[in-house]
Amino acid sequence: MPFLPVNEWPIFQRWLGGPVKHVAFAHRKLSFGGGERVLIEQVAALAQLPVRVSVLFNKEPDKRDIEAELKARNPHVETVLHLPGAFGAWRWLRRERPDLLVICNHKGFQRALPWVGGHIPTVVTLHEHYERHLRKYKGIRRLVDRWIITWPFEAMVAQHLGPQPCSLIHPLYPRSGAHPPSPEQKRALREGLGLPADALVVGYAGQMDRRKDPASVVRFAEHLERILARPVHVLLAGREDRHAAQSLDSAIAASPLRSRILRTGALDDLSRAFNALDLYVMTSRNEGYFPIALLEALERGVPVVAPSVGGIATELVDGEGGFLIRKPDDRQPLKAAQLEAMALRLAPLLQDPMAWQSQKVAAEALAARISRDYDAASLFREAVAEWL
Repeated sequence: MPFLPVNEWPIFQRWLGGPVKHVAFAHRKLSFGGGERVLIEQVAALAQLPVRVSVLFNKEPDKRDIEAELKARNPHVETVLHLPGAFGAWRWLRRERPDLLVICNHKGFQRALPWVGGHIPTVVTLHEHYERHLRKYKGIRRLVDRWIITWPFEAMVAQHLGPQPCSLIHPLYPRSGAHPPSPEQKRALREGLGLPADALVVGYAGQMDRRKDPASVVRFAEHLERILARPVHVLLAGREDRHAAQSLDSAIAASPLRSRILRTGALDDLSRAFNALDLYVMTSRNEGYFPIALLEALERGVPVVAPSVGGIATELVDGEGGFLIRKPDDRQPLKAAQLEAMALRLAPLLQDPMAWQSQKVAAEALAARISRDYDAASLFREAVAEWL
C-alpha cells in the first residue's frame, strides 16, 4: 500500500481540523511474548491509515521491550503509557473517548469500561478458548462490538460471552523466511554454543515462565536418554522469569543430564538455538493458537513435540514433522507417563537416519503450509474498518 500524502497525515489533519480517528490498544504488558507480537502487528496494520494510536499497558512498567518497535512500525503512535488501575483507565477513557478501543487482557480497562458512560466501540482479542480465560470478559461482554479470535473457537465464545461477531485472525505475520542450516552451518553454530557437533540435541527456545514449564523438557530428555542408551544434550535458550529459573534450578540439580544441559539465558538472536537443535520440545500447560516458536523450529527443518493445547492440534499433523502429546486440561503440567510415552515413540525414529530425515522434510513443509501467503494485517483492518 502506498504511503499517504503529507496532507493526509494525522498531525496535519488535526491542525486543519480534519476527522482523525483515535485507536487505543489496552494490553497486558510490553515485554516480549506471543501476545505482544500480535499487539505489534495490530498496531502496524494501521500505519497507513489516518489514525492516532495510543498504547496503554497494565503490568511490568520497567519492561518496555517492544515500545521502540511499536513506534517504528507505526509513526502515528502518540502515547505509550503504563496505566494499571481501573480508576486511571476510567479517567483516561472519559478524557480521550477513543473512536475504537482494542483490549487484550488489560484488567484496568475491563473494569473501567462499564462506568465510562456512553458507548465506546470495543474490540477484544482472545488468544485462549479456556473457560477461565473467557470469563475474564464477562463484565464487559455486552459492551463488546467484536471478538477477535486467533483460532476457531467461536462456539466457546458464544457459549460463555455472547452472540457478537467473531473475526478469525491467526497470529501469523510476515517474517523473513528461515531455512534449514547446512551441516557445516550447524556444526559452527553448535561450536559457538559449546555443544558437540555430533550430539543429539533436544530442547526449547523462547520465553520461559511457569506456563511454559521448561523443567518438563529436562524430564523428557531424561526419558529419551534412558530409552536410547546414548547421551542426550539439552539446550534451553531464552529469557527465564523467576518461576522458570527456580523450577529449572531444581530439575537440573536432580538430573542425570545436568552436565549436558546448556542454559543460554536471553539471546539477541534465537535462530542460533533453533538451528542447533535436532528436536524442539514444547511442554506448555496452555497456549493460544500456534506458538511462533513452533514455526521457527519447523521452518528450519526441526521436528517438534508439543501438547495438544490451544490451537496447536488444529495445525500440527501428528507424525508428519510434529508429534502431539494429548493434554485435555490447561492447568496441570504434563505427566511423567506422557513424557515417557513420547520418548518411546520417538526413539525408533531418532535411531533411523532416513526416517528422521523424512520427519525433517515434513517439518519444513508443514511450516510452509501454515504460514504461506497469510495476510493477518488485512484481516485486522477489515475487522475494525467500520470504526475507522
